[in-house]
Amino acid sequence: MTAEITQNKCLIAHADEAAISETLKKLNDAWACGDGAAYSSLFIEDARFVAAPGFRITGNKKIGERHQKSFDSIFKFSRIDGKYNKEIQPLTQDVVLVYLVGNVFFPGETENNSRPTGLTTMCFVKRYGVWKIALFQNTSTEKFGIVTFMLRFLFSRIYLFSPEWKKANKQMVNEKQKNIERWIKQYLKIITRLSKINNNTSELIQMIKQSLPLIIF
Repeated sequence: MTAEITQNKCLIAHADEAAISETLKKLNDAWACGDGAAYSSLFIEDARFVAAPGFRITGNKKIGERHQKSFDSIFKFSRIDGKYNKEIQPLTQDVVLVYLVGNVFFPGETENNSRPTGLTTMCFVKRYGVWKIALFQNTSTEKFGIVTFMLRFLFSRIYLFSPEWKKANKQMVNEKQKNIERWIKQYLKIITRLSKINNNTSELIQMIKQSLPLIIF
């Protein structure tokens, strides 16, 4: 999810376009680290997530919990940062749709040997100056569905015994963990700035919840 963006000419500033791309990168980092809390922090509190198998999750807390179970099992050691093109469609200055294709890469899989297996539509909203995901809808395009998916998963287990893969994966995860630490610090700066310009305690708490759901209230 780091490729060039094709954008619909509408009302969106370059800074907002960059912020949306950065949020997608954070989503990739959280997935690669298997961090459900970091992953869910990129969604608004009442977000909806429609998964490829055909079920809906409501609320960023449940989105994080459901993904953590996957990160600890079937999607352990996987990543999603494929370099595929995507398109953004601004609806207003604070609401943007993002269309992209993608794939879950198991160990040993890359963009060179794996084609996209899903279509994703995301709705981003801007709240308190921060772009978050309000809706994530994923549709599988993989032929033979679950059969192909499980064969890919089983074949990928071979790479878990490769010293070269283990070393490369460790380096990648360490780098992405540093990225997560960096954007948590960025959120804290936002909270500090908001606290200086807002005297309404209840509203400030709501801002903090939207900006940094990694904090447990």
